[in-house]
Amino acid sequence: MKKIALIMGALLLVTSMVAVAQTVNDDFSSMRGWTAGPGDWVVRGGRLVQQDAGEPLARIDRRVNQGSSYELEFSIRYVDGGFRNQEEFMAGIYHAGFGIHLGVDNPALGRRAWGSGESYLLWLNLDTRPETRRNNPEHYGFRAQVYHSTDNSTMRLARDPALRRDPELSRYVVDDYMSIDIIRALRDWGVDLSIDDLAMVLNQDVPINIRVNPRTGEIGVLDPTAPIRFFFRVDPAVLRGNYVSLRTNKLAVSYPYFSVY
Repeated sequence: MKKIALIMGALLLVTSMVAVAQTVNDDFSSMRGWTAGPGDWVVRGGRLVQQDAGEPLARIDRRVNQGSSYELEFSIRYVDGGFRNQEEFMAGIYHAGFGIHLGVDNPALGRRAWGSGESYLLWLNLDTRPETRRNNPEHYGFRAQVYHSTDNSTMRLARDPALRRDPELSRYVVDDYMSIDIIRALRDWGVDLSIDDLAMVLNQDVPINIRVNPRTGEIGVLDPTAPIRFFFRVDPAVLRGNYVSLRTNKLAVSYPYFSVY
């Protein structure tokens, strides 16, 4: 009986440790728990700020247990960046992005890296450069993208053959790349939005909410403008890492909180 009690106690301890590890409530009174990589990461006024608008590989990592289903939530606000000079800004030529790596295994803590261990990067990308439209149309416009990082130096835009066969989604992708043309999709759904309209959200916090099931590979991203959640599936084996990574590309931004539950 004593042996059984000891075993049960150990199991309860492990369970409680997992629950604690998977619950995060950062209000950014400090950077405790976060490891900064490239970029200029500071805490100011209760916000985590990446204030280098020229850094293409800005990244900051946090340990988060991701062995079971969880919901992740944070807000992001534009600070600076997204264009090379005033002339390109006036011409509507932009290039910037931000996102989050999920399921990170073996990140390059404190170091510069293209990928982030083995993980998936959920990415919002704005690119209106003429050369992108000509040479890499899968990146052109305002797009929701999924990248697959296989290590700290290798990461590629993910592909899904089902996208090409889908009668609806195939209209918003190039080939079978997991890169959705958000502006075109919204127009077809009755929302008249242009890239110029994105300026409306520059001075406010944009909420991001993501549900992840590492057992099935299902990810659900909540539309920040409506109570609609968009679901897709990835390889569940990649989602079972111990870190998440926030990152930006040539964009200065701030975050008032970060929660996982």
